[in-house]
Amino acid sequence: MANTYNWVINALNAKVSVEDGNENVIYSIQWQLDAVDSSEEHTVSATGDLQVEYDANNFIPYEDLTKADVVGWLEAGLDVESIKSNLNDKLEKLITPTKVTYTDPFASGA
Repeated sequence: MANTYNWVINALNAKVSVEDGNENVIYSIQWQLDAVDSSEEHTVSATGDLQVEYDANNFIPYEDLTKADVVGWLEAGLDVESIKSNLNDKLEKLITPTKVTYTDPFASGA
């Protein structure tokens, strides 16, 4: 089974109004993409902020905005495949580590 991904919208930054009278116009999205391995034992995340351009012809009032709308903006504005690839690499390192840290190895006086 493959890794699964979930978008989390942490915040939407909006302009109170713009020149044509529209209100609460989103101009940036603070996002997070979580990846979970197939065993559901490991989770990693990527976060960022995407600036979005105001388009008066396709404006969606804030009260009508859905998560699917915002995810669509994210998927159009980000290199999602690259982000997922980096998350997959992080998961692989958790599942099959190549390094380990031994903390306080001589605590017992050995």
